[in-house]
Amino acid sequence: MTTTNTATTQAHLFTVAHHWRDLTTSLATRGTSWPPAMGISLISARHQSDEEAEAATWRAEALRALERSIDQPGWTAAPLSLTVLDTMLTVEAGLLELADQTAAAVQHAPITPAPARRSWPDDPRARAVAQADDRRRNQLALRESKNPRRWRYQGEQRTAPLAALWLLARVQGVLGPWRPLSEEQHARIHAVARASAGLVERALDMADGHVRLAALCPVCHTPTLDMHGGAGVSPVARCSSCGRTWSL
Repeated sequence: MTTTNTATTQAHLFTVAHHWRDLTTSLATRGTSWPPAMGISLISARHQSDEEAEAATWRAEALRALERSIDQPGWTAAPLSLTVLDTMLTVEAGLLELADQTAAAVQHAPITPAPARRSWPDDPRARAVAQADDRRRNQLALRESKNPRRWRYQGEQRTAPLAALWLLARVQGVLGPWRPLSEEQHARIHAVARASAGLVERALDMADGHVRLAALCPVCHTPTLDMHGGAGVSPVARCSSCGRTWSL
């Protein structure tokens, strides 16, 4: 992987880890639109097949049914931002799966304690050597079991920020109980990190957006009307031919 891609991957992983608390804070923000944009569908809605569109509609209807109160007609705002919640669930599931797969491929198996012996050598010197070997192995196994750098397949440490930081250390080449990443593994981490960071930035309205509109410019009537927005800025349409701009 090139130096540029490695730096970009590190930036994406850091974005997820650094802004996870911001996602948690904004999770309590009530949404004002329905149905919410659901995770990856936010970026791929225009390329959905009929089956994918039907599944997205079914999911939105199911979530809407869940937010309705039995004795309250109509709909009320959900107590949580479903867009942020879906982003957090999607990103965390993707990063945990990626960390599990990466650890299974590169992380060395932990040292196991010495097996219980049914008998010891009769020779005192040989017995002392065997006992010393077992003690040394048990000490190494205990130390390895508490190694904080190892990726865990169970436990409370399995969170999106810690998965992002663990993957970040692998990309940076930090030494530990693992082998270096292959080019294929680097590429996979880069792809997942980029998608995850994009979802986080969109959920927090941090990313700059730019899209070419299908409508013609109302002044010069050319198909060069672009919309810019995001990062907390109101969308603005601009014609790249005549230079006119309109606030949306």
